Amino acid sequence: MKPTCDEPGQEGAARGEDEHWLGLEALGTLKAALYERSAGAEESRDAGGLMTSARLKDILGAIFRSNPAYELVEFARLTPALQAALLGPLADEDCFGVLRPHVESDLALKSVGKDTALLFYALGNPGRLPAFVTGAADEDVNALIAELVLDDVLQIVVDGGFASGAAALDLIQERSEPVENLGRISRISLDALRFGQRLPVKDAVTLSAQLYFFNRMPVTPRWQRCFSEEAALGQFLGTDSGSLADAMRAQWNELDQPPATRSWRRWSLRDARDEGSRNVDDYKIYVSPTLESIPDVLPTIMDVFADKRVRLFRMGADLANLCRADKIVADLDSFEQVEEVGRALDERLGDVSAQGVPFTADLCRDGLVSWGMDPHQPRVLAGHEYVSWRRWITNRLASALLDARDMPHSGVEPWRFALQRVRQEGIDTGTWTPLSGRGQRVRNT
Repeated sequence: MKPTCDEPGQEGAARGEDEHWLGLEALGTLKAALYERSAGAEESRDAGGLMTSARLKDILGAIFRSNPAYELVEFARLTPALQAALLGPLADEDCFGVLRPHVESDLALKSVGKDTALLFYALGNPGRLPAFVTGAADEDVNALIAELVLDDVLQIVVDGGFASGAAALDLIQERSEPVENLGRISRISLDALRFGQRLPVKDAVTLSAQLYFFNRMPVTPRWQRCFSEEAALGQFLGTDSGSLADAMRAQWNELDQPPATRSWRRWSLRDARDEGSRNVDDYKIYVSPTLESIPDVLPTIMDVFADKRVRLFRMGADLANLCRADKIVADLDSFEQVEEVGRALDERLGDVSAQGVPFTADLCRDGLVSWGMDPHQPRVLAGHEYVSWRRWITNRLASALLDARDMPHSGVEPWRFALQRVRQEGIDTGTWTPLSGRGQRVRNT
């Protein structure tokens, strides 16, 4: 007999679980970015998204200046300790150095390429954009200059003064209103941003974790009583004994867990071919039933994963991790496999109570099944770990929220600025996927 418990309520607040924070935002070089960006980067598709189409204004004819709160420092002039920390991003011969904020500034240290450095030097005195920028004038260049303004690298003239970051958003973007008919994950993601905006948190690490774990269900005393014995959780799920356990042992190998990942139980497909090193994108499927629904849907999920040749999946190993929204995650090799697995799960699972994973792309509109793609990014600081798709997004959203909150007189809601900021990074905030043609940039940021 499986233990049963009354359904617990959900909570918006997440638990802060630290992960290494990427301390530098690598801007890349201006010239490379001009050719990597795709046309139409100023729009966010209205596909059940958080916002309607958000068009950029044409700002190429405006007056700009380099942000005086920054000092441009060549790599050779940096301290040995900072040079060592920057060896990752500056391994590229096209990189120049860093923009170092003055002591009284709250701005972040940024690595820059040679062409971005040249533009920063050229705009040391206020003026129009130099010819090497306007000579390639198109929508891609306009989007790039907008990104540099939103990133506080450049400032744009306004009312006799200069503005950047959140204070410049209305100079850069046409105002748009929230879409009313949102899908479940879009609503959850927008709720997470508004929640993060109100949190009395001042550091990006903690705020990113709060966004990442938003929509986790509370570990209530009732659930704790239900699973007070070590074997009770496996009995409840059916993974340790019974027909499901037998089927899983026949089709899957449970992997030993290193200390860093004991919050997960991981399985690999028994007869999966050893394909060696894969040079493919890393796609993920998230299956997010509520805790009390897991025993009913897990046999079907396992059948679909085996039938569609999912090579690896993981599930929360304890009560706390089964209460998180991303409690079941599968690693896939292609977007075609994502579509196949998502379609099969949608057809076979039917009407299931869903929790919903924020900042993922909904495959079912109800939040039960969604997907993401891990960015193929180099390490930004020596010793920092590779980050997942959702952490990559929440890191950037957290930074943008804090930047906007530091400008309370900008007249821009921090959540709105955060959305536009990640759009400029190449993310469709309607579907939380890379914008068309922008996947390479997202993977290499």
